[in-house]
Amino acid sequence: MRACHLMNRRLFRVLAISAIVTGCGPAVDPGYQPVSGTVTLDGVPLMDAVVAFQPTGEGSSGTGRTDENGTYILFYASQRPGAKVGENRVVISKETSGSSGDDEFAVVTEEEGELLPARYNRETELTATVTDSENVFDFALTSD
Repeated sequence: MRACHLMNRRLFRVLAISAIVTGCGPAVDPGYQPVSGTVTLDGVPLMDAVVAFQPTGEGSSGTGRTDENGTYILFYASQRPGAKVGENRVVISKETSGSSGDDEFAVVTEEEGELLPARYNRETELTATVTDSENVFDFALTSD
């Protein structure tokens, strides 16, 4: 019994040291880096907007939703933080309060009531280059 207890303590120590050395939390795949930032509309934080970084080449899109401060964090493939390194097409969408969307990150269609100009979503002019260093992208949108 005592030998089993000592073995369990050693296993716990090995696992604890391993967690400290390798870090905890979701892993970021090679080729993806954490991305965050803020979105404002006419100088005011834009709450509850969907932000998506779509790679111009191969790879999964990084998607997130802004909070009450207009702040977003992108996630891809099973809630891993980040977006694909390289050039990305940026789509920002905000639906009217009367539209419906069951999917948390659903991009609304024109018929459902998009609040933002098409230049930020359907016909986006926005791009961002994700690098291996810190990736903070702020977007100051205008309604006109």
